[in-house]
Amino acid sequence: MLLAQKEHFGLYTGEILKTEGLNHFVLDSTVDDVTLDYLAGFDVVILARAEMSEQLTTALSEYVHEGGNLISFRPEKEIHMLFGIKDVTASIHSGYIAISDDNEIGSGLITQRLQFHGDGDRYVLNSGKEIAKLIESSDASASPAVVINAYGKGHALAFAYNLPESIVYTRQGNPANAGLETDGILGIRAMDLFTGGWVDTTKNTLNQADEQMRLLTRGIEYMSSFSKPFPRLWYFPDSLNCVVTLNNDGEDSREDEFLKQFDDVELHGARMTLYIKEPSLISRERIAVWTEDGFEMSGHPDDTKQAVKPDWSTMDSVYTTLQKRLQESFGISSMRTITNHWFVWVGNDADGQKNFAAQAKLEEKHGVRLDCNYAHYDNGSNQGHFLGPMGLNQGNYTGSGLTMKFANGDGGILNIYQQLNNVYDQQYMEHKDQEGYFNAFKGIMDRSLHNEVYSSISVRAHNNEYFFSELPLMKMLEYAKSNNVPVWTELSWLQFLETKDEAAFQNIVWADNKLTFDIHSAISYDRDLTCLIPYRFDNKIVAAIHAGENSDNDVITIKGKEYARVFFKAGVNTHFEVFYGE
Repeated sequence: MLLAQKEHFGLYTGEILKTEGLNHFVLDSTVDDVTLDYLAGFDVVILARAEMSEQLTTALSEYVHEGGNLISFRPEKEIHMLFGIKDVTASIHSGYIAISDDNEIGSGLITQRLQFHGDGDRYVLNSGKEIAKLIESSDASASPAVVINAYGKGHALAFAYNLPESIVYTRQGNPANAGLETDGILGIRAMDLFTGGWVDTTKNTLNQADEQMRLLTRGIEYMSSFSKPFPRLWYFPDSLNCVVTLNNDGEDSREDEFLKQFDDVELHGARMTLYIKEPSLISRERIAVWTEDGFEMSGHPDDTKQAVKPDWSTMDSVYTTLQKRLQESFGISSMRTITNHWFVWVGNDADGQKNFAAQAKLEEKHGVRLDCNYAHYDNGSNQGHFLGPMGLNQGNYTGSGLTMKFANGDGGILNIYQQLNNVYDQQYMEHKDQEGYFNAFKGIMDRSLHNEVYSSISVRAHNNEYFFSELPLMKMLEYAKSNNVPVWTELSWLQFLETKDEAAFQNIVWADNKLTFDIHSAISYDRDLTCLIPYRFDNKIVAAIHAGENSDNDVITIKGKEYARVFFKAGVNTHFEVFYGE
């Protein structure tokens, strides 16, 4: 279960769990009212940052002592004894962690230093065992960053920093920069949130936020191993280890100027999203043909007249007007995915309050469910290439190759996904670097397929820059096809994300060396979802799996841990029986 509130981004822990495919948790925000009897019904309890009442302290202490398993982020001193820590000697603001691979939780994970944001506490170990180190800078002395401890009959694991807050800040940027021009590039953009050394760009190829989420998953899997194997869902559909999405800002191109690009993409078996800025330049008939062929048509809102100081009211009007024009011109009833012209990013809420997620909040209001405004573009910045190197080692400056929902500035969750546009044509076109454009794509894909740095890849290929992007884009599509990686519209990827997040584990039971559970799924999807089940448990291995009418499964290794993998249909309820034997 998850005990969490909006404060300190506690609720975002739930988004981490769903991204990691752990769709079987109960969220309880009434932190102070929990009792031992209530907690005893859960194998693992995750406590987000919270003030410790006497009742909560007692309930958690008794829960662990009697055999429960607790995970906490930057726990308060009232429960330090559960984690085998006895003092906080100091606190540091931002820094690094380094995961040790000499233990079951950290084994197989990246051991290079990974950046975190927010405050971390320096603990002195008592009986706890260090899983990862907390490091203030590259050459500073270390203290424990993640600690596990046996307490009574149970176990407790502590992060010395607030993991969900760090993930939000790593992915979404510095909230202090909301609404500010900080990169010297005309117009306030989401990328202005990453200046001032916010991101250690030497870590871009590691997806460092994702690896810290996997560390949490490993902790959950380890703790659940004292009671039962813990199933989860995979990041991608079927057996995929990477997906590609392709989108195209229509800008002021005319209908006939799009034809070659659409034909080229379709001939490669790929599909593309077109973000329409000026509906009058394309016919209703042509939009209907492209839509019928599986391409996505959505909007490209233009608030560039206020780019240097965008406000909620004007941007709200821009969205309303464009949506009306798309409906009248083409019958497009909603803009499900979006990119703004110039990536203009509002930094204040409707009431004028500063909020680094204000633009996403406004888009959510208009029914947008996936935002592509975070892009790798920093040409002409007064801070150099502050988003990181170009070409093969470009990576993902948000520390993540995964697509997750936005956190609002107040800690709430917005019903809109943040999609990093990590392969952006204009970044390379302005350098006349076609090879670099392709290599940025190739590097992210190769690491996802071969180095377990899993990523979805969002490629931007403007129609009015197709003179530059045509050759490298065709190489990308051919490379993806040669690796059996599909190229989708942003909408297709969104539909998978919504399907995966909605699927829910229920009735998980372990008895007589058999694990049974149900996955309830109400959203249909044209590809299978993927369930991962620990292959080894209690000195036994998976001998057979029945998933509805499907008994096919294989064994794969992810980050050094073996899983039995089985595919199942979305949109139906599936009963699983997993048999373990010698």
